[in-house]
Amino acid sequence: MNTNKTVLITGASKNLGNYLTKFYLEKKFNVIGVTKKSKSDINKNTYLCDLSNATKTEIFFKKIKKKYIKIDLIISCAGVSKKTYKVDETIKDWNFAFNNNFFCFTNLLDSYLKIYKKKPTKIIVISSIASNKITKAPITYSVAKSALNFYAQMKAKDLAKYNININILLPGNILMKNNNWSKKLRENQSKVKKYIKANVPLNVFCGPQEIAEMCDYLFSESGNNITGSKFIIDGGESL
Repeated sequence: MNTNKTVLITGASKNLGNYLTKFYLEKKFNVIGVTKKSKSDINKNTYLCDLSNATKTEIFFKKIKKKYIKIDLIISCAGVSKKTYKVDETIKDWNFAFNNNFFCFTNLLDSYLKIYKKKPTKIIVISSIASNKITKAPITYSVAKSALNFYAQMKAKDLAKYNININILLPGNILMKNNNWSKKLRENQSKVKKYIKANVPLNVFCGPQEIAEMCDYLFSESGNNITGSKFIIDGGESL
C-alpha cells in the first residue's frame, strides 16, 4: 500500500491523464490532478490551472504546498495537438503548440523547484513519437514535443545532484475508450487496421496500461539509476 505517497498528474481529466489518475488512485496514492478546463469526475482532489501561465502555476504550487509537504512523483501528461496538418503555420499555431506542449512543463518544473526547494522527486514527461520522427502530426506539435524532450534531458542532467530523476516516455498510437483512435476505428475499422499494419511492425496499438506500468517501473527503486532517458512505446513504428 502506498497511502503515504503523493503523485501529481497534469492533464488529469481526459484520456491518458484520466487513466493514470485511476491507476494511482487504485494504488492508494494521494493523487493531485491538474487540468486546464474541466475537473476530473473520478478525483475530487483536482485543481484548475493553466500551466502555460507562469504566474498561475506558481500560485497553484503555493496552494498545494500548504496541504502536501512532499510530492514523490510528477507525471506531466498535459499536451494537445490540433488535428489538421497545415503546410503554412501561423504564429498563432506555433504559440498554441508551445503553450500546450512545452511551456506547460517548463512552468511546472520551474514553480515546483522554487516552491518545493529541489527535493528528491521522480518526474516523468509524456511526449510523443512525433517528437522523434516525421509523422502526419502537425509540425508545430512535433517541434514543440521535440523541444520538450531536449529540455527535459538538459534538466535531468542539471538536477541529478538533487536526486531528481526526469525521464521521457514517447508513446505511439494510443488506443483507449473514446479517444481519437477509438473514434477512427468506429468510423472506418478497415482503414485504421491497414494503416497500423503498414506502419507499425508489431501491428499493435499502444495501450494506456503499458504507459502506466512504465511510469510505475521508473518510480520504483529499479528506476533510481535512470534519468534523462527516452522510452519509446510504439510497437516499432519509429524504426
